[in-house]
Amino acid sequence: MSKTSNSPERLSSSVSRAHVGLTEERIVAAAMEVLESDGLDGLSLRAVAGRLGVRVNAVAWHVKDKAGLLSAATDAMMADGLPARLPRNPEERIRRLLKSFRSTLRSHRDGARLMREGFSLARPHQLAFAEQLNAALRATGRSPKEVAWTAWTLVYFVISLVNEEQTSPDRTPGVEAAAADPAAFPCLAETIEYLTGASFDDRFAYSVDLILTGHSAMRAVN
Repeated sequence: MSKTSNSPERLSSSVSRAHVGLTEERIVAAAMEVLESDGLDGLSLRAVAGRLGVRVNAVAWHVKDKAGLLSAATDAMMADGLPARLPRNPEERIRRLLKSFRSTLRSHRDGARLMREGFSLARPHQLAFAEQLNAALRATGRSPKEVAWTAWTLVYFVISLVNEEQTSPDRTPGVEAAAADPAAFPCLAETIEYLTGASFDDRFAYSVDLILTGHSAMRAVN
C-alpha cells in the first residue's frame, strides 16, 4: 500500500524537519544575535542553526532560504522603527518617521546593509512604516506618483547615509581630504572643507529638508 500525504511516516518527517518548539520568532531572535556578534557577512542559515543547536534544514523549513531569513530579520529590526506617537502636522510627521528610521538602522550592527538586502513590503512592520510615511507625504498635497518617488528618495538617502556612518565611523563623511589646487579646481577648493567636515547629523537634517521643500519638474507636468 502506498503512503498517503497524511501517513504517520510523512507527518513524523515533517515534525522532525521543523524541530519541535522551533518557531520563526526564535529563529529571528537568533539571527539578530548573530548579526550583532558577527555582522551581516556572518549571518546565514547555518550560523543561526548553530546558535539554536538545530539542523540547517530545520531553520530552512521556517524561513525557506537566506532571502527569507534576511526579510524576517529586517522586519524584526523595524518593529521599533515606528514611533508610538506622531505629530499631526504631516511634514513634522515625516521628519519624525525618518529620524526614527535612521535611529533604528543605527542601533543594529550593519543595520543599513540589512535593510538594503532584506527590505520587503510583504512583512508587517515594514508595511506599517511605509504606510505611515506615504500617508504623511500624501497629506502634504503630493500626487500618488510624487508620494512614491519622494518616499523612495528619502528612504534611499537614509539607508545610504547610515551605511556610510556604519562603514566609516572613524572618519568625517564625504570624500577624503585632498589638497585641491585653487587654480586648477577653484570650486572644489572652496567646497572641500564642507565635503569632508560636515557631521552626519547636519547632513541628515539638511538633506531631508532639501528633499521635502525642493521642487521637481514633476509638479509642473502633473
